[in-house]
Amino acid sequence: MADDSRPAKTALRSAVREQRATVSAPDRDERRDGLTRQLAALVTERGATSLTAYVPLGTEPDVSGFLQWARDTGVRVLLPIALSGHRLEWARDTGARVIGRHGIAEPDGPRLGAGAAAEVDLMIVPACAVDEHGTRLGWGLGYYDRLLASLARRPPVYAVVDDADVFESLPRDAHDVPVDGAVTPTRIIRFATG
Repeated sequence: MADDSRPAKTALRSAVREQRATVSAPDRDERRDGLTRQLAALVTERGATSLTAYVPLGTEPDVSGFLQWARDTGVRVLLPIALSGHRLEWARDTGARVIGRHGIAEPDGPRLGAGAAAEVDLMIVPACAVDEHGTRLGWGLGYYDRLLASLARRPPVYAVVDDADVFESLPRDAHDVPVDGAVTPTRIIRFATG
């Protein structure tokens, strides 16, 4: 049975993709640099020595500068590997990548299993949008909602979005797992999700 919010979510995803596609190359570089500063500040503030992150695809907010910063400063970063059944597992980011499911670059190293995400200090996750209540709108395949719901211990979770992708409210279904905060190129947002 389809969720009642599916049409609204589909429309929002399309609008965000269209808006992100209009961003110029210099503005993308500026946003990447802003995200690097904000994410590094979050990691430093939390004293995180390990985290999950992602390799951006298409017009997703570019965290490549942050991934380099994390490698350079010795932060242990796990990147996702997409499996069948809309499941994720993890491997350490060494900079070596292969193309996996959905055309997404994945780490080329030993797989650590889905439970590895429960062992990090902080989770940095991609998102289409977030709202002021911690609702995260993903891209519709449910990988992260399944993962977050399955973790025995869930570290703090921060979604990465552009400033324009923070909404007052978003459609939310029972299976949508809220996030603890969001990071944009200009700020760190914390939600009262509990």
